[in-house]
Amino acid sequence: MWKRANEWASRMASRTANLSGSPLAILLVAVFCAVWFLRAGQAGENTLTLILSVASITLTQMVLNGQRRSEQALHLKMDELVYAIRGARNEIAGIETKTEEELEALRRTGDAAEEELRERGAE
Repeated sequence: MWKRANEWASRMASRTANLSGSPLAILLVAVFCAVWFLRAGQAGENTLTLILSVASITLTQMVLNGQRRSEQALHLKMDELVYAIRGARNEIAGIETKTEEELEALRRTGDAAEEELRERGAE
């Protein structure tokens, strides 16, 4: 049960991160901030604080979008390199979507392969 809950939480965190950095999310935040600014401006709240809050939220969304795009491009490049190199383990490509247990299993098999290569080199 704990494994299923962990996998579900991991998937939800990944989806939320992807959604929060998407162009649609930036647009929704901009609309929300515009409505908030118009409503708060009429209510007489501190305008400078409001402007700075809106700016920081918008900039955060833009940074998230840039990071998401950069991370996706990096993963695609690394996957392509793994597939292109003879002797590389193809199951390593796309590991960013694997569970913690699968990552640990891949790490253990990688450590075992590294040890075997060291032993061969010593002979």
